[in-house]
Amino acid sequence: MNRKVVDSNAMQTDLLRSYLSASERNYAVLNDYAAMEAYKGNTLTSIYCSMEIACEFPRQMIVLKPTGRICALLGRNQGLQRRMIDERQTREFPTFCKRLQAARHGHAYFHEQLLESGRVANDQMDRILASAPILPGAIKELRKTFSPEELKAIRLDEPFPQALIEKSMKFIIDLTFYTISNHPSPPARIRSVDELQNTFLFRHSVATFVWSLDWIARGGADGVRPDRMRNDVVDVIFATYATFFDGLISNDQKAQRIYRDAQFILTMLSHAKVRSLSG
Repeated sequence: MNRKVVDSNAMQTDLLRSYLSASERNYAVLNDYAAMEAYKGNTLTSIYCSMEIACEFPRQMIVLKPTGRICALLGRNQGLQRRMIDERQTREFPTFCKRLQAARHGHAYFHEQLLESGRVANDQMDRILASAPILPGAIKELRKTFSPEELKAIRLDEPFPQALIEKSMKFIIDLTFYTISNHPSPPARIRSVDELQNTFLFRHSVATFVWSLDWIARGGADGVRPDRMRNDVVDVIFATYATFFDGLISNDQKAQRIYRDAQFILTMLSHAKVRSLSG
């Protein structure tokens, strides 16, 4: 079984259709931000286009729980993916596709449900947009913590000096615990480093750090439009989800870089843990 997270920009592409048609054991993983991107804007135009391919393969769709609930999940390795999946919505996805078609043909109740989902999606995207202007400043502050040698390594994609590795881990850990302490639904308990690394908030901190370095390598994000920053925030979320599954289907090169580099860091942490135990 192959389970790949689908970025919203890939929902209407031959990339997704080819992946799903290649094998019945290829599954597309949909998170709530994929849904929000499909509903936002002109809902009754965007939703039908966004879900067209998914509705061709309704039994190969896996629907996740809302991100807020996933942030609260424990980090036990056993059953990690299963705890993230919304079993009911996944099971009922074919029914959703039928209701979507009914709405498209004028069914008033389903039509209004779509519009309400669109209003919720627009509200959430507007909240992200409102906070986006602070992000370039945060990237600038992070850049100040690096030495010229470290900035050169970041810019040229060279192996990190030990001091930069230590700063990177400190940033990730500090951001994780800051987020946990300020999140409305943090994990109930974290009993080990293993469980911490399996939480969504830790992996999101890793992906956020990678995203920040991506901007630093390109000279910073000063003057970047808030809507572009908002898109980046969503990219980081998709990349984070992909680390829990078998990769990311996306047309966005930045999202793919964030996923690959975040996955690399998580793999290195796992290997370091194994070496420590064997030592």
